[in-house]
Amino acid sequence: MTYISLSLIFSSAGYSQTREEEEERSKNLPLYITISPRKDGTTAKIKRINPKRNNSSSKTTLLPLKRKLKACSSSNFSAILPKFHAPLNQRRPSSLYSSNSFNTQPDITRSNLTTLPNEIISNILNYLDYITIQKLSRTCGRMYLICHDDVLWRRFLYTDFQSVPPPPPPPSEEKALTLNIRKKSNGSCGGISQQLTPSYNLKLYQNHLKLDQRWLTGKVNSRFLQGHEDSVYCLAWISKDVLISGSRDKTLKIWHVPTSKCVRTIEDEHDGSILCMRVDEQQQLLMTGSSDATCTVWSLPDVKPILKLRGHGHNVLGVCIVGDRIVTSSRDHTLRVWDRFTGIEIRQMVGHTASVNAIEPVNRSRVVSASGDSNIKLWDIETGECIRTMDGHQLGLACIKYINGRLYSGGLEGKIKVWDIETGECLNTLVGHAGMIRSIDCLNGKIVSGSYDRTLRVWDTKTGACILSFQSGHSNWIFNVLMSGTRIVSSGQEKRIMILDFSNGLTPLCN
Repeated sequence: MTYISLSLIFSSAGYSQTREEEEERSKNLPLYITISPRKDGTTAKIKRINPKRNNSSSKTTLLPLKRKLKACSSSNFSAILPKFHAPLNQRRPSSLYSSNSFNTQPDITRSNLTTLPNEIISNILNYLDYITIQKLSRTCGRMYLICHDDVLWRRFLYTDFQSVPPPPPPPSEEKALTLNIRKKSNGSCGGISQQLTPSYNLKLYQNHLKLDQRWLTGKVNSRFLQGHEDSVYCLAWISKDVLISGSRDKTLKIWHVPTSKCVRTIEDEHDGSILCMRVDEQQQLLMTGSSDATCTVWSLPDVKPILKLRGHGHNVLGVCIVGDRIVTSSRDHTLRVWDRFTGIEIRQMVGHTASVNAIEPVNRSRVVSASGDSNIKLWDIETGECIRTMDGHQLGLACIKYINGRLYSGGLEGKIKVWDIETGECLNTLVGHAGMIRSIDCLNGKIVSGSYDRTLRVWDTKTGACILSFQSGHSNWIFNVLMSGTRIVSSGQEKRIMILDFSNGLTPLCN
């Protein structure tokens, strides 16, 4: 009997420990989202498999959704700020200065607040989060005016989202609000009736808060662009809403993404599959590389061919522009540097022992390349010298992405490695995919990756955590992924392009 009792005790303890471990593991899981295409072939049904997991992780945001209170040595700040954080179940009177306060003890903070100029109160708001500011705006007419100031929210947009808002619509298109500010016995708020224009930047800020929450919770609309007759190998943005795609069917297609329409098809420029493309930062040039061993340079926005680069002995797999130079990479194991204006080949850069599958510009004189030989090389295009080799991968590489001093690489191992480009040190390894990682893109503290395991994953660049995992949207290998502030776009072997739109119904937005 004793033996049985002890075994029960130990087994229950072991069960408890296992359950705790499982709960901890579940917190580290991404939010899994299934995408089921409907019969029409252009829309899809979205289902979040483990939404409870995301409730706990949403406290750690990719962008600062809540402005944190900053430490301050001034006693005035410590006296004023705590009063702004009122409990939700306590209703404030109509004025901060009302004599009928729910606090019966003398309140020095409110007296101090009454005497502060509007400019100082506006600066204090920099230390508060969105919810607290909205509560404060409801306390009296003066606070409403200060908390709805358009310049204030323009500043918050830039601080929290690094966004500069577009010009607001004409005032005639907006509804004016009438604010009746009742006169108090102490004269703090005068009896005036004022016409107020809704804060355009506040609306922008609210929409960007919702957009960031959707990136965390996977709330998206999904649809497909159909028209290519074979695998879609590469994608690029020509403008905010215009996408261009290259395919094994040897054509380029230009799409207006909001309407899902193909507005133009370009044929007969390449004699082989279109394998890679790149648009320059000024969106004035498009470059396409093909299995016909050539690279075509196109003018934008008219998309007309202006140069043909010939010299590689095999497929052109990567292309980028660096200052006045165009750099291409190929299955012939070389990189080549070309004059941007004449198309004349300037030099070859040799060092890889397998296909050079991807290249990325680092600055106006350097590029980085990734190869099937599992190595990453940093090059000086002016001298052709290999500056550094990074060799942390065990298998061949398929893609790289450089942004803000960090290099992200992926390949046959199914892992993303993060590198310091200046030292060559591997800083982190992101694990989650079960197949080769074919494409990576980065923006606003997020990484999106597409894999031969048919999934898309979104990662946090700061923590390396996988936030979202989109399942079953692609029925075969994924070849290319792009992201913007509002969308993920991906293509693969099944001849169509998938659009994941996080901004549905959110207007206006800065990006």
